[in-house]
Order: sequence, then structure tokens, then C-alpha cells
Amino acid sequence: MSAGFDVEIPGAVGARAEPAYACLPERPRRGMVIIHELLGRQPEIDRVVERFGRAGYAAVAPDLFAPGFRPACIARAMRAVATGEGAAVDQAIRARDWLTDETGLARESIGIIGFCFGGGFALAVGRHWGAVSTNYGVVPETPLLQGIGPVIGCYGGRDRVFGRNGERLSERLSALGVPHESHTFDAVGHSFLTDGDHPVSSALSRPLLAIRYDPDVAEDGWRRIFAFMERHLPPAAG
Repeated sequence: MSAGFDVEIPGAVGARAEPAYACLPERPRRGMVIIHELLGRQPEIDRVVERFGRAGYAAVAPDLFAPGFRPACIARAMRAVATGEGAAVDQAIRARDWLTDETGLARESIGIIGFCFGGGFALAVGRHWGAVSTNYGVVPETPLLQGIGPVIGCYGGRDRVFGRNGERLSERLSALGVPHESHTFDAVGHSFLTDGDHPVSSALSRPLLAIRYDPDVAEDGWRRIFAFMERHLPPAAG
């Protein structure tokens, strides 16, 4: 099994390369672009890349906040959630195209998964990917979801900010006729799928978000996500 590694993905014409973390197993059948949380690239996101690699996916996580002054990068990424366009979107697409160049995978065999901020981002740009996994993020307005592929959403019932978004997701995708699943796990709050250790941010946000990694619920969520992707991302031939 290939190990994860740091990589620099060619940037826009005339721009510097863009850092990412990737895992390229031998003869991958599918691919995944991973979008980090509002904290940016963190060790737990690297571990998500490695999880997909162990499952036979070619995986890459672009660092959307690396190219410049972090507040400005965050602002441009948040605009992308609202519009589905912009430099952050282009950066994610270049990461997807890097996967196709490195592996020969077709674009329709590559999905996108995002967490927190990244969950809303994945929905906003989902029309460029074969399938989408959105996790405890915002749900863009219906027009921005047009053309999106199959979607699976996971939310924590104790999350007072995003916990009801599963219902909103189902409502908007049903109106568009998009195949989807929405799962709300009542025992957990925000960020339950990744095993990050951020005690200060967790304490400050606890009354609203109830951030807590729960390995049992997380594994249930991951099982559903992988099963969904296996059904909806066409595998590479061979």
C-alpha cells in the first residue's frame, strides 16, 4: 500500500505550485479529492487521505489556505461556498486533474468529500465531480446545486448550528431529482468523523457545535460513505 506524501500541484499559469497531501495506491479503481475544515490542513485530514488510499482510492487533499495571507484565503474560500466559483474552486479542480494525470482515472470516477467548511464547499462545486460527500457543513441554495452528481450527507444531531441541515439537503436535492442519502447521528455533534485534537476550539464552540470525535459513530458514518461511493463512482476498467 502506498504511503501518503506531500506534493506540489502546478498552479494557474504564471502562479506558483500549490501544496497538497496525496496517496496513490497501485492501480486505483476510483479517486477522491478531500477538502479540509476551516482550520486548514491538519493531521486528521492527512489521515483521511490515507484512509482512502487504504481503500484503494487515489486521494489528494489540496491546502486551500496555503497560497497566501490566511484570512484572505479563508475569505476567498468562503466566497466559493456562496458562488461555486473563484480561485479556491480552480485550485480544487486542478487537484482533481492532477489525479487524472497521475492515475489515468476518468473524471467521473473521482468524487469529492468535505468537512465543516469543506462540506459546503463540496456541495457548491459538486457539479465537477462524479459524487459528493458533504459532512456537517452549510447547504448552498438550490440553483447552485443544479448539475450535481449523487450526494451523501452526514450530520450530528447535537450540532445546534448544522445539525438540521440534513433535512435541508434532502429537500433541495429532492427538488432537483438528485440521488442522495442524508444521515443524522443523534448521539454526536460537529466534526465527529475525524480524530483531530483541538481542545481550545472545541471548548470555545462546545455550547453550539458539541465537537467530539466518536470512533463508533465515525466508523458507521465512514461505512455509509464508502458504500455510497462504491455504488455511484464508476470504477476504472481492469
